[in-house]
Amino acid sequence: MDLECHIEAYPPPAIVWTKDDIQLANNQHYSISHFATADEYTDSTLRVITIEKRQYGDYVCKATNRFGEAEARVNLFETIIPVCPPACGQAYFAGAEDVAATSFALVGILAALLFAR
Repeated sequence: MDLECHIEAYPPPAIVWTKDDIQLANNQHYSISHFATADEYTDSTLRVITIEKRQYGDYVCKATNRFGEAEARVNLFETIIPVCPPACGQAYFAGAEDVAATSFALVGILAALLFAR
């Protein structure tokens, strides 16, 4: 599961991901990456490596620079209805057990900061 945060800010911001007010770091459950796509644009991705009940909940992407801060919140939750990305094509599920055990979501977040004028 990838949670994405698209940030427009200059100077480039410090970016922090949290869950339940606890800052996340790279470990066996999460992988965080940041990519500068232009001078004022940064994309940050939080990959939730293990999807377990304790990973469900509110995630916050917070971006801060000397001109301000902004944050965006997204709720990761379990669904019994599978959501297949376009690459899946036609999916076939043999029975209700397969559907109930499937959990997939795609989430986007947008945060914007103040710019030096």
